[in-house]
Amino acid sequence: MSGIDVSLVLNVHREQDLLYPTLRSLLDTVQHAQLHEIKSELVIVADYADERTLTLLKNYDYTGFDAVRLENIEVRSLGLARNYGIEVAVGEYIVPADADDLVSRNFIYELYQLHQASQNKKIVAFPEYYHSFGDGSYVCKFYSLDRVGLYRMAGEHPYVSRFMARRTDLLNVPYRDCSSGTVYAYEDYDINLRLICAGFDLLVAPDTIVFYRQRNGSIMASLGRDQKRMVPNSAFFEGNEFLKLLEQRDQETVLPQIHIDFKKSYTKSFYLRELIHQANLIEPEIHPYSLRDAQFFTNVGISQAFGQAYEKICKVVQGKHYTDVFFLPFLSKGGGEKYVLNFIETAIKEGNRSCLLILGQQLCHSKERYQIPDGLDVLDLYEILDAHDAVRIPEMSIRVIENFAVNARVFMKFCPFCEVVMKAYAEFFKSRQLVYFYFCSSYYIMDNVIYEDGAEYRFLSDYRNYIDYVVSDHGLNLKQLEYRIPAYQGRTETLYTYSQPVSHPLQHSDGPRRLIWASRLDAQKRPDLLHKISVELLAENIATKIYVYGSPVLDQFEPEYFDDCPNVVYKGGFSGLGSIPFTNKDAFLYTSLFDGLPNVLLEAAQMQIPIITVDVGGVPELIQEKSGFLVHGSADDAELVARYVAKVKEFLNASEAEIQNKVHCLHQHFEQQHAQSIYGLRVAAVYARLEEQLAKGNALNG
Repeated sequence: MSGIDVSLVLNVHREQDLLYPTLRSLLDTVQHAQLHEIKSELVIVADYADERTLTLLKNYDYTGFDAVRLENIEVRSLGLARNYGIEVAVGEYIVPADADDLVSRNFIYELYQLHQASQNKKIVAFPEYYHSFGDGSYVCKFYSLDRVGLYRMAGEHPYVSRFMARRTDLLNVPYRDCSSGTVYAYEDYDINLRLICAGFDLLVAPDTIVFYRQRNGSIMASLGRDQKRMVPNSAFFEGNEFLKLLEQRDQETVLPQIHIDFKKSYTKSFYLRELIHQANLIEPEIHPYSLRDAQFFTNVGISQAFGQAYEKICKVVQGKHYTDVFFLPFLSKGGGEKYVLNFIETAIKEGNRSCLLILGQQLCHSKERYQIPDGLDVLDLYEILDAHDAVRIPEMSIRVIENFAVNARVFMKFCPFCEVVMKAYAEFFKSRQLVYFYFCSSYYIMDNVIYEDGAEYRFLSDYRNYIDYVVSDHGLNLKQLEYRIPAYQGRTETLYTYSQPVSHPLQHSDGPRRLIWASRLDAQKRPDLLHKISVELLAENIATKIYVYGSPVLDQFEPEYFDDCPNVVYKGGFSGLGSIPFTNKDAFLYTSLFDGLPNVLLEAAQMQIPIITVDVGGVPELIQEKSGFLVHGSADDAELVARYVAKVKEFLNASEAEIQNKVHCLHQHFEQQHAQSIYGLRVAAVYARLEEQLAKGNALNG
């Protein structure tokens, strides 16, 4: 067949009677184009269409079209079905069409004219307006790419599925299949990004309309509500390519985010009103009165923030490809963060690995942060994206991995940031090795009974088929994890961390023995219990001072809390136990409702300070009766306070020799289990097991 200028590729699925107005609308624009000697064929691609729809298509009277062909296929994919139609089409230009929408009478003619006026340029022509009808009413006005800009293109789709492009161009840049999986969607957004990457400009044909049927039960309506899906990755998002595209385009012509009020010009235009009237003759639900309360917006009302943030990231990590990516909420001074930083620092030094740390939650600027190890790149996405776009932090995380850490191993710890990432994009991690740092689950007390809150257990249970390996700072919780969720058996590793050497020797003192409490002043660390202990010590006339160091990270805390305790002296924040002037008469007092193996206890053990602590979490894996003053836990605070007071008395009454024996025993155990000299070997062993596991997985997958 020859002489066909335009091929309308109509994708059909289960539209049934909604096809009638669509086909009549396409005939209307075809016949209008015929007046200008433009010939059009209709290529109908029925993909897994139901019987009613197929029967309607076979029996329909196509008189008026220049040519018609009906293709019945079974690919279950919008993108692949569009490609099929483009391949069998014979027109010089392709217009994709959807089976429940209509177009203005001038649609083919105006888009065709735009192409003729740009003969020597690589362009794709779009309609100027999307006019919705049915279960929702709005009008969107589109501007050409030079006004929209690449930042908006990176952030969300400023265009639509309806355009006109040369068939040869779409054969070179075909649609991709986005029908499978839960991570990606939006075939039309994807092809538009790839067309831009291939050097095409996106132009708008004036006074052209797509009448878009809004149906609450439609596939697109459900996708619209699912904001977690992403457009597939493409060369557009490759770091150097994105920066190059930005350099090539004139940013001066891009309109800032702005609301342009075009309601009056749209509703009062005689020409547009006539186009709406012609559509109304075909589909009565399209009529001007329905626009009274409709939303009117444009594609330059879209924020540029996501694209601008991505540009910043591309510049920061330009040309890099990471072997390991770590997810943390923030870098506050907590034990979990310290554990992960120790791991990263060792991985970089000992294993010559390239590491990227992605932070995804807000931390108050007044909170103290850990220093970033040499060689570690950090992306604080909450700082890079503005507050309004913070909801898109998970998406940005995935985009970064896709383009700067393609084959990277990913590490996570439990936090709201990682919960949201996994809830939205768990399938993304199926093809990547995911390692989980597990320290401890959270607990609370009610009616003198301790309850686990279940959040982390739920996370580990929900994603047991996505998490490949679990690493912990102590062994007890791994044993419990394997018992509760047997799927993790053989996939866990206890990696005891180390404590940085502290150079400050203990100061000599001839004064009385004292207690030092130093931790986060958050509910987990139980400053309320410390208050009760100090009150009980006063009640029993035990004249020892408790010096308190710390500041809140997660919770609110007022230092005045201890004002009614004359035996408590609040000294403010601290930066590691080495920053506290310990003397040879001091003991380190530690309270906590739940824990892994606390970093401050490791520091105290290394500094050879006697320790009074409760036996929560991994504490007994460091301290036993012979090496410290170990308090057996209780959900009854009165009982727990009594046990603490008994251990405080034991410390105060112990001889120097007894205390030194405990300290020496603790330090020996610390050196065997937590020395920095052996930590590097243990991290290397973890990586070796991860590589072994990865090799087994690859072998099983063929």
